[in-house]
Amino acid sequence: MYQFTLSVKFDAPLPRLFDAWHKTELMQQWWAPGDMLVAQIMSSFQKGGKFRLVMQDSDFNQHVVMGEYLDIVENQTLVFSWQWQDSDLVTTVSLDFAEINQHTSELTLTHSGFADQEMADDHQVGWIGCLEKLSLLTL
Repeated sequence: MYQFTLSVKFDAPLPRLFDAWHKTELMQQWWAPGDMLVAQIMSSFQKGGKFRLVMQDSDFNQHVVMGEYLDIVENQTLVFSWQWQDSDLVTTVSLDFAEINQHTSELTLTHSGFADQEMADDHQVGWIGCLEKLSLLTL
């Protein structure tokens, strides 16, 4: 199985960065790469809860991801499954949050379980695009 890890520093207090990963009004603003938009986000943020994300591209094509929250430790860890609609492959996203100081946080994202390197690379590009948008939010 293939995976990748990204580590990014954010100019945001740790609790606000963590909030951006589960409060739908914040997720709506950043959780789609490039010029894609979040057309819909539904989330039941609790261990065993589910989420559904609909991303829409500029041609109005929709890309749907579903998952389940596997582990939640507030302001520390978030782990969830990741499955594209119409795909049997279920991968895992693990987030580790760390406070650098009162106004700066670090996020380490590991996405694992890919069948090949190309699929891992494609998702890495997508996550980089999402995290760039997240870094532009005022948290």
